[in-house]
Amino acid sequence: MFDYDAIRILLAEDNPGDVRLLEEYLKAGESGIPFHLCQTGTLAGALELLDNADFEVVLLDLSLPDSQGMETFFRVNGHPSEVPVIVFSGLCDEQVAIEAVRGGAQDYLVKGSVDGPLLRRSIQYAIERHRLQTILRRFALTDPLTGLFNRRGFMLLAEQQLALANRNKKGVCLLFGDLDGLKEINDQFGHSAGDEALNVTAKILKKTFRLTDVIARIGGDEFVILAPGLSPEYCGQVNNPLSRFRNELHAYNQNSDLGFDIVLSFGTAGYAPEAPCTIEELLEQADARMYGEKGRKMSRT
Repeated sequence: MFDYDAIRILLAEDNPGDVRLLEEYLKAGESGIPFHLCQTGTLAGALELLDNADFEVVLLDLSLPDSQGMETFFRVNGHPSEVPVIVFSGLCDEQVAIEAVRGGAQDYLVKGSVDGPLLRRSIQYAIERHRLQTILRRFALTDPLTGLFNRRGFMLLAEQQLALANRNKKGVCLLFGDLDGLKEINDQFGHSAGDEALNVTAKILKKTFRLTDVIARIGGDEFVILAPGLSPEYCGQVNNPLSRFRNELHAYNQNSDLGFDIVLSFGTAGYAPEAPCTIEELLEQADARMYGEKGRKMSRT
């Protein structure tokens, strides 16, 4: 469908004259960078194309046959593909332009006030800004060592998941894990060994839990997993991802040459929409139960 050496653009525009004009504008200029334009005349068509193809930028008219105004922008900008959006509108309205940019649009271009060089430059800048914003957001929300979400990223996503749980009347499980003896590992084997233990833990967590689960490292030796759509009772069942995690970790320890076993203690908490609580309260419950497990381990040694 696409020439992948070209910048792939989704154009949501229903006016044939404007489509032809944009095609003319997007002919490679002095930069020599080619553009590949895929056009649809409806919001529904744009969303379907975003579901099924890769684009680097969207040129969006706010007035389409099946959607008008800022609702058009919010629907496209909120698509999971997270493609940067340039609003290309016949509406010369400064308030709408400000609202669009504040809402996440990379640019607001008015038909009749744009030429080829300006349009091509706006597209290239939009793609580069979006790339940099994505990198900055990733660093802000993820743990640089393990690649898992950090505390900030976890809290942001967890709040969204609890709101969805309330809307859908579904339960949520939270698991709070702590890597046993990380300080001793660092002291005896060095911090590189401690980092390896944290990375192994993260990899096995990602392997055993679902893609829809939110997995994070929220402290030096602390991991949390939020599993949406599961009843609170599921947290205590035997045949669940936590059991699979322990089995995978045991298998790793059996064949490891680290010189020590990686062991975690876990506590669980369940969220039910009929008995709501905050994510902080869930963390406190699971943390307390995790320390209870640590205490039981110590009493057996």
